[in-house]
Amino acid sequence: MSIKSIQKLKQFGIFQDHTNSNAKDFGKYNLFYGWNGSGKSTLSGLFRCIENKVTSSKFPSSEFSVSVDSGTPITQANVANSELNIYTFNHDFIDENISWNSTVKSILLVDKEKIEEREKLERLKKEQEVDSKAHGIEAEAIKKLDSAVSKFETDSARHMKTSLQSIDTTDSYYLNYDKRKFGKFIEDRLEESKSDDSLLDDQQIVELTNAAKPDQKSSITFNQQTINQEIFTKAKERLDELLKTSVVSQTIQRLVEHGDIKSWVETGLDLHKRHDTNQCEYCGNTITEERTKQLEAHFNDDYKAFQTRLERADGWLADQYIQPPILPATSDFYDEFKSGYGEACTALGKAITALNGEIAVWHTVLKEKTANPLETALTVEVISESSVKAFNDAMTDIGAAVDKHNHKSGNFKEETDKAKKRLELHYATTEVKSFKYHEKKKEVVDRTAANETLKTAINTRNTEIRTLEDSLSNEGLGADQFNESLHKFLGRSELTLRFNPVKKGYEILRNDSEQVDGNLSEGEKTAIAFVYFITKLKENDNNIEDTIVVVDDPISSFDSNHLFHAYSFMKVNCEKAKQLFVLTHNFTFFKLVRDWISRKNKRDNQNIANFYVVKANNGVPRTSTYENAEPALTLYNSEYHYIFSRLNSLKNQQTLETDDHFLAANLSRKLLESFLSFKFPKNRGNFANLFNTAVSASQNPEDEGKEKIRKFINEYSHNDLIETNEDFVENLIGEGVSVISDVFDWINELDEKHYQEMMEVVS
Repeated sequence: MSIKSIQKLKQFGIFQDHTNSNAKDFGKYNLFYGWNGSGKSTLSGLFRCIENKVTSSKFPSSEFSVSVDSGTPITQANVANSELNIYTFNHDFIDENISWNSTVKSILLVDKEKIEEREKLERLKKEQEVDSKAHGIEAEAIKKLDSAVSKFETDSARHMKTSLQSIDTTDSYYLNYDKRKFGKFIEDRLEESKSDDSLLDDQQIVELTNAAKPDQKSSITFNQQTINQEIFTKAKERLDELLKTSVVSQTIQRLVEHGDIKSWVETGLDLHKRHDTNQCEYCGNTITEERTKQLEAHFNDDYKAFQTRLERADGWLADQYIQPPILPATSDFYDEFKSGYGEACTALGKAITALNGEIAVWHTVLKEKTANPLETALTVEVISESSVKAFNDAMTDIGAAVDKHNHKSGNFKEETDKAKKRLELHYATTEVKSFKYHEKKKEVVDRTAANETLKTAINTRNTEIRTLEDSLSNEGLGADQFNESLHKFLGRSELTLRFNPVKKGYEILRNDSEQVDGNLSEGEKTAIAFVYFITKLKENDNNIEDTIVVVDDPISSFDSNHLFHAYSFMKVNCEKAKQLFVLTHNFTFFKLVRDWISRKNKRDNQNIANFYVVKANNGVPRTSTYENAEPALTLYNSEYHYIFSRLNSLKNQQTLETDDHFLAANLSRKLLESFLSFKFPKNRGNFANLFNTAVSASQNPEDEGKEKIRKFINEYSHNDLIETNEDFVENLIGEGVSVISDVFDWINELDEKHYQEMMEVVS
């Protein structure tokens, strides 16, 4: 993985709001140039944060976004998860690793002689890399699955809250239904929520929804009736007896055969006796005595007595018809019982109709017997047990509906709560089944356990790796390599490192015996720090080809000879790095690195080496950014050329921004100081003397333009403290453009040949 660009750098020291709009993506080799104070070291601090996988302790409110060639950008939010293998050399590295008065931290280089252990270590590291990657991927997958389960719980709780709130808006439990309550409910009803038996059909949902409503009703009074089958059994026995009974009489066959005539004649005979007449009221003829006796013989006393029995039986049977009872109104019931109650009432009505129909059949047969008592062939069927049972069952169902209603009225809160819990179980079961909640919860548990087992294996292997590394690592070997490199670097051997096992680090010795106790030159300190850093790149068998190396100005206080040593040392040891970032303020060092990596662009015919410039404006507060280096940096062979070109470009602009005026003042001072130091070498190092000498050597020493240059440079070029007043910026802008021309005119006056050739170069 390589770094592509720094897309955002906010509130990171002098980098208040950097974006990557003016810089191309990084290549394999990346060289930054910037003057002291421009922000180079601050920029290296960003790389150090990524190396240590932490946010900046110096700038706790900072924000950054570093894009890489694969994966998500590295930001202050996820820097702890960075997988970049990066080493950064800067002041922070030196402060963390070297105490100039005591020791240098240990270097653990791998002993190349232990071949078998090295091979085992390599194998374990490869296994560790595979398992660590698999663990990370699985941990992320488990996290996503667990998040999906958590989101489901939140969504389901919201759905259920909406459904259950509509039943009873006064129930605080459901008004405040949330993920916690949903999870607790599922936990308490685990097995039930897995079963299809917990699901309700639409009708059940309607009934339970009604049952859960907070509208309480009064109790209902109802007297339940039943029919005893034995009554109809005994009644049939008596009716069968009557139907089979006959009387002795002088039978008149026609009356036997025609019951209607028989009834008519019997009635007429009784009328004639009561009215004491023997004259037929129908035809007017006289009824003979013989005919009267004949009829009386047919209708004798036994016959009449039997007739009376039949009439009484008829009256009893008429009383056996079932009268519909007075039933409670359907509206008196709770809604969930209305349907069952209505069905029971309908069944009762059908049972009554069926029973009365069967009784009516008996009644019809009895009437036939009454009309013709001498008939003995008449029969009836038993009143069916199913009809009686249907009646009794319907009555039982009605009584049950009443009992349920009255039970709910007497235990209203308990019963409504039961209905709500039953609905809650239905809705919860519906949710968990649609999402396969239990399966996914189990999957999270199982996969977490398996990944923890893998983590345990990783930790165990990590311990084994550390043990192997400890056995292979050799502090003495580290000291030997460091000393060899340092002696080559400095060109002398009086400074050495010696490992002190008590201090767990290297003591810095002079002449192999004297502890330096801080008695080191700045150049020696820089050399020790830089050689130590390069040696650390090889620690624990680190592969330079997999390493991003960042080097921030490794040439402090070096003379030109040591500059070349630093460049060569870095080139030899870092050329094969996965990526190299070099930041410097020294133009000579910049040129050495620039020429080296530029050749790689030409040789490989591709853009693997890139050049940037770090710039700070002169606002209050000052802010920095980096951008692509201008041609003056990449083409010229001295800083003087670069400054001359930059100032000349400002001279040719018709208008300048405020920041450009500050830049013009700084560039004018640097250009004049370099030019005059070469022109008047006796006064080198004292700008005031150089300036005065140059004025004296001018054709017109009294020229006010020289004084304007002095004033402009002294007041507006970069100093530790710049005095400002109300007219500061106005004066700066007013004088800036003309002073640039005055500077070039003065150089031309002092050395026309030099000026002309420089103009040809920069043109």
